[in-house]
Amino acid sequence: MKKGVVLLALSTLVVLLGGFSLMLLRQGGERMAQSDEAFHRGDLRTSLYRARDAGLLFVPGAPHVRAAEERLSSIASGAEAEADFDLAWLAWDALRHVDEETGYFGRGSTEAGKKARAGLARLRERKAKIDADP
Repeated sequence: MKKGVVLLALSTLVVLLGGFSLMLLRQGGERMAQSDEAFHRGDLRTSLYRARDAGLLFVPGAPHVRAAEERLSSIASGAEAEADFDLAWLAWDALRHVDEETGYFGRGSTEAGKKARAGLARLRERKAKIDADP
């Protein structure tokens, strides 16, 4: 009897976790599709926000998470190259946020997170130089 209750509880837990993961995968894919649509329309801010949302719907190894990180990095790098520092800041900060919010014990910072923090540091340095010039 006791063994049966434990097996039922474990089976229920596996089914619930599987269902939750499938929900995250579906929603993450939808957010990336919305990001793609906005990106192709030239609406980079909406694309950025939807990619951030997709990245936060974290399932380890999910394609929408990797795509979200790539999109955020792409928008940030492009905006920085075009001297659109507000958009660059938003994108680098969104990438940093995704890295921090999806971390788990033992993972440490990802390459995307390190890249985001380096981008934010560059923008802070640029702003400090501008503010220092009379």
